[in-house]
Amino acid sequence: MTDDMQVKREIVLEADAETIERMRKEGHARGFTVYCDEAERIGGDNSAPPPLAYFGLAVGF
Repeated sequence: MTDDMQVKREIVLEADAETIERMRKEGHARGFTVYCDEAERIGGDNSAPPPLAYFGLAVGF
């Protein structure tokens, strides 16, 4: 790329999350809703993937 050509990009990410009960969380981003939970052995109900699984998926994508 030459010095006189500059490409500027802006990335905006908005998301929010809230605790529903125990370890279960609900998150919202771009009109999508996702849930996460922890395993029973650490206080969750194992009703959804744990947060770390979503992180691993994000790296894989």
